[in-house]
Formats: sequence, C-alpha cells, structure tokens
Amino acid sequence: MTQAHPLYQTDDLMAAVRAGRRAEAQAILQYLAGLSEPQNKLPLAAVAIGIGELALARLLLDQFRQRKEMTLNELLQCAGLYAEAGQPDLAIQLVQPQAQQGLPYPGIYHLLGTAKSQTGAIAAAVTELKKALSLSPQSGISWLTLASMVNFAKDEQAFSRLSAAYQQHLQPAQAEARHFHYAMAKAWDDRGDYQQAWQCYQQGAALAAAQSRYQPAEHQQFVQQLMADSQWPNPKRQHRVVAAKPPVAILGVPRSGTTLLGQMLGCHSALNAAAEHPALAVSCMHLSRSQLSQFNQYLAVHGAPGAALEHMAALYLRLAGERTPGQGAIVDKALNLTQYFDIWATLFPQGKAIYIRRDDAETAWSCYKTNFRQQADWSWRADDIASYLRLERQLMQHWLALYPERILTVDYADLLNSPEQTLRRICQHLQLPFEPAMLSFYQNRAPVQTASVGQVHQPLFTPPRPAAERYPEFFRQWQLAWHMGQGPGA
Repeated sequence: MTQAHPLYQTDDLMAAVRAGRRAEAQAILQYLAGLSEPQNKLPLAAVAIGIGELALARLLLDQFRQRKEMTLNELLQCAGLYAEAGQPDLAIQLVQPQAQQGLPYPGIYHLLGTAKSQTGAIAAAVTELKKALSLSPQSGISWLTLASMVNFAKDEQAFSRLSAAYQQHLQPAQAEARHFHYAMAKAWDDRGDYQQAWQCYQQGAALAAAQSRYQPAEHQQFVQQLMADSQWPNPKRQHRVVAAKPPVAILGVPRSGTTLLGQMLGCHSALNAAAEHPALAVSCMHLSRSQLSQFNQYLAVHGAPGAALEHMAALYLRLAGERTPGQGAIVDKALNLTQYFDIWATLFPQGKAIYIRRDDAETAWSCYKTNFRQQADWSWRADDIASYLRLERQLMQHWLALYPERILTVDYADLLNSPEQTLRRICQHLQLPFEPAMLSFYQNRAPVQTASVGQVHQPLFTPPRPAAERYPEFFRQWQLAWHMGQGPGA
C-alpha cells in the first residue's frame, strides 16, 4: 500500500475483505486503530467483527466512545456492536442511562430487550421490548423478538396489541411484513389456532423464498466434492500445533438441538460455552469455495502445507477464544460446521465431536417456521428443505464412517427425555466427569444469539400436541418432497 491517508486505507480494507485477504484486512484495521486523529470507527469495528477480530473490534469501539460527544444513534450503534462482539452486558450498561431518563426513542428499548435476552434475563427483556413497541407498534422486528419469549395464550394484552399492529402494518417494507407474519404465526400457535398460524407461516415463508439464493444442484456438487476429496490420500495433512485443550464440535443441522446441547455443555467446568462463532469460516477466509470443497488437493500443491495448517489452527484457537473466553476447552457449534468438519478434524486431530440427530420431519417443520436471519435460504420451501437435509444426512454418514472414534451420535429425543443419561454418554466420550450443573442449562448466562434464545433459557418441555397434528398440510408437503422427490441427494 502506497497511500497513508485513512480514506485510501479504508478503500484498501474493503477490497481486502472482498478478496478474502484476511491478514491484509487485519493489518489495515490495526493501522487505522492506531491513528490518533478523530474518525468514525464504528464501520471499522463492524468489519473487525465480520473477520472475527473481536478484541480489535472492542478496541475500535472503546476509541469511538472516547469522543466527547455521541449522538443517540451513534450510541445505539456502538452498543449494538458491543453486543455482536460478545459483550451484551456492556451494551446494556451503555444504553441503560438513556432508558432511565425515559427517552421516547424505541431503539433504546429494542436494543436493551435484545441484549438482555442474550444474557438470559428473559423477563427484563420482555419488559424492554414492550416499551419499544408502545412507542413503535409498527416495528415488525421488535414483535418477532418479543414473540420468541412470550406465550400469547397467557398475555392477552400483548396478543391484542400485536393483532392490531398486524392488520395495520403489513404494507411497508417487505422485511417488516415478513417479521409480522412470523410473529403473528407464533401468537396463533400459542393460542391453539393452528389454521390461522399456518396461513401466517406460509405468508412469511413466501416473502423469504422470493429472495432465496439456494441452489440445490450447487449444494449437491459441493457435498460430493467434500466426500470425494476427504477420501483422497494425502500425507501432507500434518502440522505441529497441539491444542492443550482440544476443542469440541457440535454437529447437526439448524433446529436439531445444537443450541440446547451447547448450553448444556457450557455449564461444565471444563468447557467454554458454545457459540456460533465464525472462527473456522474466518480461518478459511483465504480459500475459494472450490478450495474448501477440495482441501486435500489444495494442500497437495501448497508450497508449505504444514505451515498453512499451523496458521489456520492457531488463528482458529485465538479467534474462538476471544468469542468464548475462559479456561476450558472451546465448544464450537457454528452453522455449517458439518460441511467443514474434515478441515476442523485435520486442524485438531485430538478434537472430539457430538452429532445431534433429530427426526427429519420435525427438523424440517422447525426450520420452516423459524424466521432465520441469514445462511438458511433453503428453509422456506418444503422441497428445498428436503434437498438440504438429505444432503446433510448423506454428508454426516460419510463423516461417521471416516471418523467413527471421534464422533458420538445422540438423539434429540433422548436429550429431551433422558437428559442425564444422554449427558453422561457425552461426558464419557469427551473423557470428562459428569456434572449435575449441566441439567440446569437454562440458568447458563452465556450469550445466545440464535433463534433458540427463548427456549434454552427455560427448562425442558414437550409441546402438548405433535407438530404433525397441528400442521398436517406442511407435513403432507414434506412427505411428498422427501419420499417422491428426485432432487439432489435422493
């Protein structure tokens, strides 16, 4: 880089991120963090979070806070980034004074509600979200967030207010309408009107599906390349990084119980709480998609494969440690970890994994009814869900055959119905003593940023009626897609 002006450095930063040159992006961020002249470092902190550099992001945010004045919007942006960087308690601390002043600004209370929910303070989160909605009833995202934490059968006032807002605010931005549909569906489900709920779920999913970029054929090709490449003999898969406490991987598709299991394991004194941190994805950021799916072939032509593996392993441990600080072994439940398990297993040859398996139809329904924020474009149509789950199951069978001693399979139903027995099996696999604290997982205050935030902060429960009885039309669609479809992976 020949230019020293911050403006040019910022342009270089974004070019490096787009090109996957992570080390260069990190170096530019560190340079910009070292500049003493005033500048808006909020966008830089957001980039740092995106490449997994949470400590650097927090430094940039700390520097931004040192400015003499911040607008309310800047304060909220800063607090929101602290929460994304794994510090929801600090986000709450920053914004609470504004709430105590009673400022009539809905963003204050929405942020507080979201951050408090991440820490497990569900009752306080509900109170804050209701304040936000009293000021801005048209906020679909606030209603959706609240819906994950309340039972509308028991909160008549909240149901009435949501119903009124739902009728009035379906025409604005598409994203808001989508949030409203999912929030209203959850409300009808709570109240036992499953026909009304089904209609709302369909409307929300249709809006999301219109923007889906999921390509089943591309996914099939990727999975086939992964399986073929992992069986390719490669003596160069060696490196010298040895984790003193090898990480633990939780494998499974979304909504199969991975967050629940992560919360349980996070209560063990020898383990760090699970998180959907992007440590592996960031460690592989310099690789193209074809290099990811053909990693062994990439190593075979690499000039220094051992050094490459050592760099990736060391980077993973550092970044994951920033997301889940502590003395225990890292528990990783990152989305799509299944697809990159061969790389993870190569980086950590002593690492163990737990594969949590749930009934395919139940998983399909749980995915369909969840308004995922990102990385789940396959979850809006029954045929896409069938294609995705079929390929993921095929891939997991491949890993189980390739790594039989390193992966323990547990059933989600067993985790619900026999949690202590199942957790004892897991602890034995991990060579750890069972600790009763794992059964009180709902008291775990480690930040949760997934769609399961409301569920994992309450004791285990079983719905009064099976989903197949409540939503027969979806399950008819699912059965047709799963058994009669001739799509990828069939």
